[in-house]
Amino acid sequence: LFCSNFQPIAPEEMKELTQELYFYDLFTTPMQEHMKAAAESGENNICSAKPRLVDGKPTKNPRYLQVRPDVSNPKDRYLAEFGSRLYRRMPFDQKCVFPVAGVLGGRRNNPPDELNGAKIRPLCVFNPIHYQELPELLMDYVTCVTGKSPSTTGAGSEGALSKGPFNAIGATADLNNMLISMILTDYGGFSSAAGWIGPNYRVDHDISLLIPELWCRMTPQERDPKFLIDNGYLEPVEDFEYEGRSIPGEYSFVLFCKLRVWPLSSVFD
Repeated sequence: LFCSNFQPIAPEEMKELTQELYFYDLFTTPMQEHMKAAAESGENNICSAKPRLVDGKPTKNPRYLQVRPDVSNPKDRYLAEFGSRLYRRMPFDQKCVFPVAGVLGGRRNNPPDELNGAKIRPLCVFNPIHYQELPELLMDYVTCVTGKSPSTTGAGSEGALSKGPFNAIGATADLNNMLISMILTDYGGFSSAAGWIGPNYRVDHDISLLIPELWCRMTPQERDPKFLIDNGYLEPVEDFEYEGRSIPGEYSFVLFCKLRVWPLSSVFD
């Protein structure tokens, strides 16, 4: 496990944490075993409930990299590939490929907030699934304007031009690759909401994790923006008046839930 922004904990302190039963019992079994092993290892380690202290306060931005599920549990990957082979009637001497059928960016939304006395402007107008035509999508990918971005530049930008710490590819090469790929594949410019939808509904990553499960169950036609627009499933946001101000609708679309409906049990199986 690679992790950052967690507080290094000495073995003696980790042992004390394992002995605080009201605290220790809240962890899952794997984390309990990790803490016990860390207490006996003689080396500093981390606890998932102890983020790094910054100016005496726990950081709100801990990071970790998940172990690849197909490596940690190869049986699931094998069964998925085996099922695909049976469905496609493919012989085992042929490579079973899984082409990418959709690209949905995650759109970080934030409500009004305050940091060290300074007000953070809200940016949470995006819907659970939001569609943008390619020119607007490219502009959004360049800056990905956000009201709150503690991991990069602060308020303002969380897009390609501020991703130096996370992306070794040059911004221009990355954006060029994205643009050409979208043109050649003709994928729709959809994004899913993370964080908040409007100032009152906090969703964290619940929706952005659920959307791929729904998307992979949709037919190619149902994922086609032209089909969705022509049949009224996607509706443009028109200009409107609010408290005497004219709010431009731009070229965005709102997805209406008129498509096939799957039972939630089939999504969470």
